[in-house]
Amino acid sequence: MAAFRFAFLLQLALDEREEASRAMQAAQASWLLAKSKLEQVDGFRTEYRARLANQAQTGISITQWRDFQLFLAKLDAAAIQQNDEVVRLGHEYERRKIDWQDCERKVKAFEALKDRHEKGEIKKENQREQKMLDEFNSRFGRES
Repeated sequence: MAAFRFAFLLQLALDEREEASRAMQAAQASWLLAKSKLEQVDGFRTEYRARLANQAQTGISITQWRDFQLFLAKLDAAAIQQNDEVVRLGHEYERRKIDWQDCERKVKAFEALKDRHEKGEIKKENQREQKMLDEFNSRFGRES
């Protein structure tokens, strides 16, 4: 059977797909971690606002009120920054996913060529066997 002439390219495509898969998984993990941190910051903000509301009902000093407001402003800024990071990492994950899909298409194309090559080789082998069988039968038939 003749060797598949694109075997090297198929192997390169498989290696590229594997690397793209690892990069996509790493990007997804970073994105999910950033989302988790954003949820954590949002939880802190909600909890801190509730604490401010509770203490405001019982009475707090102007200094405490200002400190609460300053801390809430820092939490708001952190939430905005973390949200920007989630968006950035989400785009990075989508880009890596598209790269992986491109690699997957390339692998599928080379695998289709390999399958076609193997089927062609099997067909040639079957034709050779049939020809040998026909020759054997024609010789054996004349001798009888």
